[in-house]
Amino acid sequence: MLGRAGCGSRQARSTIRLDPGAPLRSVTNGNPPQGAGACIRPRIRARLGHRMPISNRFVVTSTILLLGVGFLALLAIVGTTIWLGERSRVYFGLVTEARTLRAAAVELRSALQTAEASQRGFLVDGNYIYLAPYDNAKEQAERQLETLNLVLAATPEAKPMLQRLALVVADKFVEMSEIIQLKEALRSEEAMAQFRTNRGKALGDEANVFLSGIVRTADGRLAEGIAEQQENAALLRWVSIGGGLLIVLVVAGTMIVLLRYSQEVVQARDEVRVL
Repeated sequence: MLGRAGCGSRQARSTIRLDPGAPLRSVTNGNPPQGAGACIRPRIRARLGHRMPISNRFVVTSTILLLGVGFLALLAIVGTTIWLGERSRVYFGLVTEARTLRAAAVELRSALQTAEASQRGFLVDGNYIYLAPYDNAKEQAERQLETLNLVLAATPEAKPMLQRLALVVADKFVEMSEIIQLKEALRSEEAMAQFRTNRGKALGDEANVFLSGIVRTADGRLAEGIAEQQENAALLRWVSIGGGLLIVLVVAGTMIVLLRYSQEVVQARDEVRVL
């Protein structure tokens, strides 16, 4: 009897191969074989287990994980871009402030030199044409001194230096104005004697020391700000490249998993049709 025959028996195999489209019946007595289904099901399970190792849970889990990694990479790129943009804005403000500080110090020094040259020319020649740029130089020096006070207002350690610089600049212009007034009053000897005391030169040298220090400080801030902006740009570039590559890998991995799963499904369906 077929019911007692094993799945590997000749009788069972011949019964299964009689007519794939008709109901399975016994060769001897016409009754359906009791062991046919038991023989076919293990073969289907064996082939499916061999052909389709990827499960639905694995596909869903791996897809979610890959998409999560891609989302985190994209989030890292966006967050880094925002953070570096804010840092660039801060350092751009520092660079602009340093440029303003440097320009004010240079312009103040230039104004002092212009006023001093005007005073000396008038003292030597007595021609009023030399005094033409004097008033403009004085006004420019006052404006640039105010600019320095505004820019360095947030720097408490610079306050004593600014106070001393303002006093030196004021004394310098007082000294030059006194000599000019003596020359205008035709008291040339007294004007020359006061000039030879070198008080004006000492005041000018002291002011130049302060202004040179301000220029060096501004140059240092400029260099620091530019270097920081370059580092931010390089960091943003590497983060964008790394994140982009990671996203590409995530998309490629997801496509590979889905493609392999679809191939396994097609192969399994074909195996079922053959059986």
